Amino acid sequence: MNEDREIDRLFDPDFDEKDLIKSAKRKSYFRMTGVSFLVSICVLTLLILLKIQLTPYYMGQKMTAKELYYEIYGANIYTGAWTERYKLVGSSAIAPKYKLLNGKPVHLGEVSYDTPDIEVTVGASELTQFSYTGDRVMNFFHPSLQYRSYKNDLSKLDRVNDGKLIEMALSFNKAYTYKEVVAMLPADVTLQWNWVNAYSAEELEGLKDISNAPSKDPAILKEYEVAGFPSISKGGEAIQDPTNTFIETLDLAIEKGGSYKEDFEHLYNTMKEDDESLTEKQIGIIGVVVVGNKQQLQSLIDKNYIKASSFGAIIDQY
Repeated sequence: MNEDREIDRLFDPDFDEKDLIKSAKRKSYFRMTGVSFLVSICVLTLLILLKIQLTPYYMGQKMTAKELYYEIYGANIYTGAWTERYKLVGSSAIAPKYKLLNGKPVHLGEVSYDTPDIEVTVGASELTQFSYTGDRVMNFFHPSLQYRSYKNDLSKLDRVNDGKLIEMALSFNKAYTYKEVVAMLPADVTLQWNWVNAYSAEELEGLKDISNAPSKDPAILKEYEVAGFPSISKGGEAIQDPTNTFIETLDLAIEKGGSYKEDFEHLYNTMKEDDESLTEKQIGIIGVVVVGNKQQLQSLIDKNYIKASSFGAIIDQY
């Protein structure tokens, strides 16, 4: 019917060709606008559906990598269960970060999958640093480096009140196997965490005074910089085979470590040296974190295998 009207208009003496062209353009415009709107709605719906599907997968990978990072880096530092919040914009995931002192957690704040790995600390000197949560940061001294002075907090145990649980970092005079460490520590002191010797010759050179100033010591490593493995699980139970559990964790970290993969591979390759794979006998322990009350820790005083000692968290025992 509309076509008949258009044909009639062609023979109309008042017919104006410009009006016909304008009418055709107007109809084409509305048609294209309608099609574009429908296409945009379809594309937007598809993008939303893709985001809903991909966001949990993407965040899951990030959370796994971050959790593996804290299973290897950080002395006596654990992460708890993740709380995830999915949104179209601004999805997030956070987990509690804590230490364990004989099964008692010490809250260190929260970690997210994009939390920076370098922590900010404050303190009067390099040897006395605190986190923003008010927790004392432990110091570690590599046995292959020579320092002008060493932290000796074992000599300060008398200043700690009775009824306290004490976390303490011990730096050894050389590398030991895990079995040797277990044998030489007093039985009533809890072996919480083990610092592994995973430093190449180039890294040890880098830890020395980079300014070449004779008055400065090599770098003192902080608790969040060192790599190793726990002897106690997240839940506070003793791990039956800590060294092989560490190797399994490192294998998994290399596979699923995301942006940390190169760091994990470097640790693995440095420890295994020229061998095909990493084994228990190649894992050298150059320091530990122990937990006990002051009477228990006093049994460590004057042990010749301890080069330095540094207080960590101190909490009520009961």
